[in-house]
Amino acid sequence: MRAFLVTWRAIRSYYEDLFLLVGMSGLWWIVGGFFVGGAVVLGWPVLQVGGPWWLMPLAPLLAIPAGPATAALANVVRRAAREQHVDRSYFWEGLRTYWRRALALSAISMTVLSLLLLNLLFYLAQPNALLRATVVLWLYLVVAWLSAQIYLYPVLIGLEQPTVLDALRISIMLVFANPFFSIVLVVLAIALTALSVGLAILLLLAWPALMLLMGEHASKLMVERIGGPKK
Repeated sequence: MRAFLVTWRAIRSYYEDLFLLVGMSGLWWIVGGFFVGGAVVLGWPVLQVGGPWWLMPLAPLLAIPAGPATAALANVVRRAAREQHVDRSYFWEGLRTYWRRALALSAISMTVLSLLLLNLLFYLAQPNALLRATVVLWLYLVVAWLSAQIYLYPVLIGLEQPTVLDALRISIMLVFANPFFSIVLVVLAIALTALSVGLAILLLLAWPALMLLMGEHASKLMVERIGGPKK
């Protein structure tokens, strides 16, 4: 399956630039990734202990400031995935070039995710069976939106004239161009995330780059399949 091929290509690209991407992943956590950690620290305990249901959907909002660092790492990953010369200067170049658009993109994507999760949990808690039935719709929208997250930053970096709305539009189009592929890719990304959580060293030094490499290879494959430029 193509999703497994994309995941393999991501792992191979990471291995080929291992020392650079280890350092860049660590730098991502320092520059902005710790906000993602904060979101998990807020959301996971609430899910585990059954705290206020409305609190967990707010957790993604804490990850908004990680957008610029994610775009910076995506700028490095794009070249690594294409076997081009890359060094740490591309991280800082990406941060300077994309930080405003990446912050706006992160704000929109995390706000929408929060609203979708809020609706999902709200209808899940309803006593009325008819209202609870709408959970299927909200779950589908959550999965589709999570699928789009894989493409967002690679698409933003890959645009010749990058705009936030274009990055969102193209990412959503890529999801619905092949929904099954995108959903399987999300499942594989979750599996790699779970493995990384189990081995903390992977979470710190591999997970950020691997997620973006999956998005880079996936978006490249999808664009090639629909006849776009193979840049």
